[in-house]
Amino acid sequence: MWEISNDELTNTLFSELPEKSMIEPFPKSLWRIEKSKNGGYPFHELLPGVPALDVWSLPREHLIKVYDLHEPQTGFDHNGIAILDCISCISHHDDDKWDIDLVHPIDDWGKWKTLLPQNILKIDGQLFRIDSAIPKLSEQGYTMTVHARQIGQDLADQLITFGTFEGGTPADFITWAQNACVYWFDYGLKAYEFFGSSDIDKELAPSEYVNCTLLSALIGADNCLKNIAGGELYFDNFYFSLNQRMEHARDNAFNIRYSLDMTEIEQVVDYSDFCTNLWCYDNFGAMWSVAYTPTIGVSVHHPVHRMVQFNYEEHNFERLVQDGQALWEQMRYPRVSYTANIAALGNDPKYAEFIGLQDYRYGDSGTVYCPELGLTTVQKIVSVDKNELTGDIIRIQLGNLKKSIIRPSYMSSTITSGATVEDKINRSTQAELKKLKIRSLGTWGDVRKYKWQELTDLTFKNMKGEI
Repeated sequence: MWEISNDELTNTLFSELPEKSMIEPFPKSLWRIEKSKNGGYPFHELLPGVPALDVWSLPREHLIKVYDLHEPQTGFDHNGIAILDCISCISHHDDDKWDIDLVHPIDDWGKWKTLLPQNILKIDGQLFRIDSAIPKLSEQGYTMTVHARQIGQDLADQLITFGTFEGGTPADFITWAQNACVYWFDYGLKAYEFFGSSDIDKELAPSEYVNCTLLSALIGADNCLKNIAGGELYFDNFYFSLNQRMEHARDNAFNIRYSLDMTEIEQVVDYSDFCTNLWCYDNFGAMWSVAYTPTIGVSVHHPVHRMVQFNYEEHNFERLVQDGQALWEQMRYPRVSYTANIAALGNDPKYAEFIGLQDYRYGDSGTVYCPELGLTTVQKIVSVDKNELTGDIIRIQLGNLKKSIIRPSYMSSTITSGATVEDKINRSTQAELKKLKIRSLGTWGDVRKYKWQELTDLTFKNMKGEI
């Protein structure tokens, strides 16, 4: 029965949702959902005749959903197997990764049990695959700590064992790399398909890839597409692109001022990789060099010379120039970066009339003001830390941060100093192999792939006069 108590309309028959999970039979005072009743929409046994209410279509911000690993690629448009009640959820997006660190209580409702490795989270429209889930006891109580990677990291599970890109545009490279991966065996699940594109109009030289994941071929290896073609990589679930300017990135997107938006700012100028003159040569003796001109506006006291060796299977001067130019683009300027801790103004009622306040996105560019440092500069966001529960940006990094190129062990000698024992043996072996005319057996890639140890032994025997 409805009654008025303390000037408020109340009904004592309706109970509050309990703190802990319940077992059947459930009290009639609760809303419930059953597929066979009311068309699958919520219903209440004490309120017969209430029309169907599609509560799933109501807009709700900052929901975090979890899906089973069997979810088809065309799915992910529903609430999954659970809507999570997280303690914290922080995303980190930069040039190398897009990760999630999430903490969830070990709750009586059992939602924590859905946080299994390989299951998929949906956060702010993006999908993240869980790669670790650790239950733990801490000051926050019993919790499940989860790490997840943006679904595009699945590309790191596809492998190019031995492949040669014959040359072409970056778009050609993307098509080649996806086709060059070894066959994906059927484990009962249909692998997700990814689609890539590029607007960079540049002819790339031939290049070899050995024991290289598809993701490394795009952004990780020494001779990855991003290094040799330039451009900015963009991921959106199952789609990726490498364009001259990052897809959907905004210019003049923000104006940040210290003491208003920023609570702290740090400037870093790093000359550790900078040089004014770069000398490049390969293991076949070819040489290419480049030097800076005063027009680039970098103040230096004296020339800074650096030399590196590129190690290839076959002599290709065009490839040397291409790789040398890509390395030069990374070394010709000092690394200048800014780290800013951001004040949470978006939820401040004084700024309520500003829509999209502090909507900082990875790849956007804008202006930073800091009179205390005498700083007014246009910078690009290269790293974003975001609280996914509130939508607040915690920290951003701007500028051309020092690169962290991942060099797997199987390609660690692509770029070397040229002064190591291995480099010297490599050059002498190549020279002796040429004398023996062993190249007639096939390409250097064929020779090294099948007979490298035998040929090396043969070369040393020849040098000793034993053959």
